[in-house]
Amino acid sequence: MRSGLKNILVLLLGTSAIYASHASAGTIYLKNGDRITGRIIELTPTRVAVNTRFAGGINIRLSTVTRLESRRPVKLVGKHKTVQMVTISPAPGNVGWLVQPVKVTLKKFPAVVPPLPLVPPKPKPPPVESLFGPHWDNELDLGGTNTTGNSQSTQFTGGLRLHYVHKPDNLLMAFNGGYGVTNGSQSLGFFSSNILWKRQITEFKPKWMKKIYFFAQNTNRYDAIEDLSIRSDTESGLGYYLWSNHRSEFDARIGPGYTYARYFHGQSYSYVNASAGLHFMYRIDPHIKFTQTADYVTSLENAQDYQISSQSNGHVGATSSLYIGLPQVVRGMGLRFSFTDMYDNTAGTQGLKRNSTLLIAGMTFKF
Repeated sequence: MRSGLKNILVLLLGTSAIYASHASAGTIYLKNGDRITGRIIELTPTRVAVNTRFAGGINIRLSTVTRLESRRPVKLVGKHKTVQMVTISPAPGNVGWLVQPVKVTLKKFPAVVPPLPLVPPKPKPPPVESLFGPHWDNELDLGGTNTTGNSQSTQFTGGLRLHYVHKPDNLLMAFNGGYGVTNGSQSLGFFSSNILWKRQITEFKPKWMKKIYFFAQNTNRYDAIEDLSIRSDTESGLGYYLWSNHRSEFDARIGPGYTYARYFHGQSYSYVNASAGLHFMYRIDPHIKFTQTADYVTSLENAQDYQISSQSNGHVGATSSLYIGLPQVVRGMGLRFSFTDMYDNTAGTQGLKRNSTLLIAGMTFKF
């Protein structure tokens, strides 16, 4: 019996001690409904510092707090770095708080309270630096498919992009190719190259003048399926950046040039051309990028026919591309999806379809 009474007495005393401890502790009420209990150490115009049992010392933004309460003295730092010790009690209506200055000895409450340690932000992974140097962004694409059974098909695609950006210069060299066989017959066979150089005009003071750039471009294409031995377009002229920043860019260009094309059966043609191009890039996040390009080339020698037949001796090409980086798998690895739509009006004179499309998906490796 005495043992039972002794245990009850010990339990009551422990409960009273715990209650007293919580009564003397500080409480912070947050706007989201949470409540933090601990020893409030410091209150400034922007934050409140508290020592907790579960997380140690933490700092809380004052803008997230609705009410404070502390029976123990708290170091109050004013706007002009004034320091005094106060107690904190809830304001009428339990919204906000009131402070009451108290006198304390320096031995018990030092005037200088060491700042609580803040959790350092998680460092961002360093960007993948090219083997060519800090101004290069190079990619190698590889893709392929293979089917067996009722249909025998094998296709391979690949691409190489070398991109140099160091203002005012911007140089892009892209090479793409593919080969495929379906049921014993060649169903895919092409190779293309595109070299585009831009140089912004930075010598002039007006801000809008710095958005203008000179450009020179050369594109070549070989396609066994279209019976095209080579088609080469070379242009130069002026372009303008409608906007350009770290997240997105959009520019347009126009200029004259020269086109030469030859087919495997021996027919060829050439003409002085006019070209126009658009380029758009949007970086969705550090690892996802979308690009859209469009090029239009037409003959200047048959301008009247162009007005009548819409696109006489001309071709239009548009490419959409989506890059998704996978740094969590392998550093520098990603996925690329691209869709190209090419319309060549002169192909109709060769007995070929004027419009052709190409969809490619493959792995990408930055180097």
